[in-house]
Amino acid sequence: MTGDKKSYFIFKDFIAILDLEGYLRGNEIVIISGIRRCGKSSLLKLIAGQLEGVKFYVDFDDIRLANFEVKNFQDLQDLVTEFYREELDKSETGQVYYFFDEIQNAPLWERWLNNLYKEGKKVFATGSNSQLLSSEISTFLTGRNKVLRLFPFSFKEFLRLKGIEITGEEIEAGLLTSSGKAEIFSYFLEYFESGVFPLVLKSGNLELSRGYFEDILNKDVLVRYNIREGRALKDLALFLLSNVGRAYSYPTLRNITGIKSLSTIKNYIDYFRNVFLLYQVPRFDYSLKKQKVSSSKIYTVDNSFLKTVAFNFSENKGQRLENLVFVELLRREKEPYYHSEKKECDFVLREGLRVSEAIQVSVNLNNPETKKREIEGLKEAMEAYKLDSGLILTLEEEGTLDAGGREIVVKPVWKWFLE
Repeated sequence: MTGDKKSYFIFKDFIAILDLEGYLRGNEIVIISGIRRCGKSSLLKLIAGQLEGVKFYVDFDDIRLANFEVKNFQDLQDLVTEFYREELDKSETGQVYYFFDEIQNAPLWERWLNNLYKEGKKVFATGSNSQLLSSEISTFLTGRNKVLRLFPFSFKEFLRLKGIEITGEEIEAGLLTSSGKAEIFSYFLEYFESGVFPLVLKSGNLELSRGYFEDILNKDVLVRYNIREGRALKDLALFLLSNVGRAYSYPTLRNITGIKSLSTIKNYIDYFRNVFLLYQVPRFDYSLKKQKVSSSKIYTVDNSFLKTVAFNFSENKGQRLENLVFVELLRREKEPYYHSEKKECDFVLREGLRVSEAIQVSVNLNNPETKKREIEGLKEAMEAYKLDSGLILTLEEEGTLDAGGREIVVKPVWKWFLE
């Protein structure tokens, strides 16, 4: 199996973090989804190392498969029969494991995977396009697949790579010394300032993310969606990355970017979302109609883009911290919205038909005006959704505040990341 060696060695211990046992068992198709360069190919290699039997790997991102057609699927199966005949004859089970990288590049891939599933083959595939994967999985593979969403490294995973094993329970129980807390916090600052793509961590070269951005834009968006006007698309991406966490509307974007068609702007943002580059967070409203016409906020999957690609006219620590919290909410499979009435709250989390949690993110509360704004926005959200408590995440501050009978917990974000 091919794959980037540096990325592989970073991931060799990562397999213990993920609960992969459930994905290895059974005959369901396992689809690993996530942004380009987040480690999907390396994870395929690690999974292959856990399995006994014939393993067949195809990278559909390889230029040599650019003209791959439906008829070539049978050619692949013939190759397995021809090259692995002796191994299959010796095997008691005749088990063949198929590994497909960037499967969305193959035509009618979902039907072929369905055929392999019916034949009792175990299939592992990766994909970098959420729209294609979700629509085709739901149509042809419902009940026959397991999806593993992969992100750049979390803070827990980052610490593991540094050789540190610590849980939120241990911190809450006071088992961490002052020097231990200082060490964890210093690592968090490193995590906060850097990107957490595997090879960025390995090399210490943040500029790699600039190349990732260009690849995503060119290969995953411009080519796949046959877009001719690349300059306008890139300008829109740069503007959104430079304004992470700020509300926007399509008319505003039209005025700023010069793209005349609102539908084109909407399509472009959908493309960014499809390839996991950007995420859209709507304003919460019990009325779905009002929610759809309200301004949304944009966040990105990795903070490195905010340092290497976005326009940084001033220090944007607040934006980066808020973005980091957003991505962690995604990892925890939360459904975040933002609250905005007279005041604003960064995140409110929906569970079923109700809002279950309200969160503000602030680098610190040293400035009286900042503290007042964060408390009032959180308090308004708590009152609106009948919450007894709320949370403010900061870099270092900790404590509790009274908000008219409701409790506000102030917590260092690194502790929250380890919960």
